[in-house]
Amino acid sequence: MSTVLHLTSISLSNRLQVDSLHAVKGECIHLLGPNGAGKSSLMAVIAGLIAPEQGEVVLCDKSLSTWSLAELASLRTMLSQQLESNFALRVGEYLSFYAHSHRDNLLVPAMLERALEVKSFLYKPLTHLSGGERQRVEICRALLQIWPQLEIGEGIAILDEPLQGLDIRHQYAVATLIQALCAKGNTIIMSSHDIALSANYSTSLWLMNKGRIVASGAPHSVATQHNLERVFECHFLISKKKNFLEIQVCAPITLP
Repeated sequence: MSTVLHLTSISLSNRLQVDSLHAVKGECIHLLGPNGAGKSSLMAVIAGLIAPEQGEVVLCDKSLSTWSLAELASLRTMLSQQLESNFALRVGEYLSFYAHSHRDNLLVPAMLERALEVKSFLYKPLTHLSGGERQRVEICRALLQIWPQLEIGEGIAILDEPLQGLDIRHQYAVATLIQALCAKGNTIIMSSHDIALSANYSTSLWLMNKGRIVASGAPHSVATQHNLERVFECHFLISKKKNFLEIQVCAPITLP
């Protein structure tokens, strides 16, 4: 598969130090690490929202610094942890700014609706949504931005904690949606705090700590007891059942 993203000698003061990292077309990459590991900073650099002090990001064989904002916006999308609008817009109005069809019955493609289930509150103001409902709208908004590219398997999505605030059913629905989009040829990088889910719903894991990539590669080679205990400072129990990795914290930090 062709490389769509390559990072070389990336440095960001007190936040990031990444020697070399790459993603290939169709990869479903989950980024793991404790709070403050540098996950959001890395994703912002990959998205072109923060320029590294040193090093280079190459996107689709072209230096990221040479892409125009319009070019980037049509190819890659970024979901940040911060909600972007506090205006009392209706959900349908908000999504229509990013959609490529403005008719209500076509506003949200069927593939997105099956996972995110936003049609039932298209006429609700954003300010009346629960946290989980709002997160589903934001995921929908981010994917709608580059939906024509995602449909043909040429999109790049960078999703910072998309599962945050979702109930368990929608967490797995979104993880399955992301898998399906990657199977079409899209490349998706998402951060997560659910180690077990990420190990079983990704094709690659990037494990971060203190601004550095500790391990990267196939989930079974990254989500090892040694790696997880070193990064998260907890004791883990890992077992494999057929093609499923079962990961449990068996001895968390003891409080006095």
